[in-house]
Amino acid sequence: LVLTPLAVDLHRRWMLLPDGGARLRDVQADAPDIGHWERILPYYAQLQRRMEGREAELLSLGPFDRRPHGLPDLLDDLLNEPEWLMLDEPGGLSAGQVRQLRDLRPRYRDACSELEAASIGPSIQHDDLHDGNVVVADAGYRVIDWGDAGLAHPFATLLVTLRSVAHAFELGEWTPFRPGPPELDRLRDAYLEAWSDRLPRARLEELVRIAAWTGMVSRALTWRAAMPYATDPELAESGTAVPGWLGELLASAPG
Repeated sequence: LVLTPLAVDLHRRWMLLPDGGARLRDVQADAPDIGHWERILPYYAQLQRRMEGREAELLSLGPFDRRPHGLPDLLDDLLNEPEWLMLDEPGGLSAGQVRQLRDLRPRYRDACSELEAASIGPSIQHDDLHDGNVVVADAGYRVIDWGDAGLAHPFATLLVTLRSVAHAFELGEWTPFRPGPPELDRLRDAYLEAWSDRLPRARLEELVRIAAWTGMVSRALTWRAAMPYATDPELAESGTAVPGWLGELLASAPG
């Protein structure tokens, strides 16, 4: 499922990879087929299961530490960095939204504690698994661009994946605590099959919702880390990603 890098730059989080085939996004442009994801996600989940319980080994390799117990403090740090919140700027957060996010912190902490207490431990989590980061060849699928990867609750992967599939196939907006289209439920179920011996299906689905919601902070943090290296076109396209993800955290809060 993973290509062997030819070279690695740890400081800039870059990797040089061999040619692994055509990007799934390009394959889909010619022949759209959501079934690709029903085949990819079980393999990816099995990789995560194999890496579960190897926290020290994974952290030694330099991924982000996005384990649930640390996310509330990382959210606090973000809320105390006004330069990233873009207060009252276009695409930024309003002062009222920041107050609401501060008020949300106890609920966010409780959600992270629930993930931490669940019987599924941290593992490698790609955090940007979409059709631009999967390549297809005769040998099968390979996942590339692990630069956003972290040690995290594995289910947080589905935040980006299900949202990106929803966009690619015009299925609407996927939000963790709202019912989604059946096509996305099938993908979630294909992913969860690898974990079906651990917990009842209803509980696994609930953990997906919680992990995806809490994982929005991870996405904001990743963009904060990337911005110092962003080009002008990247800033024009994604310069509001940090407040954008925090705004989504607020707008999609459960209950």
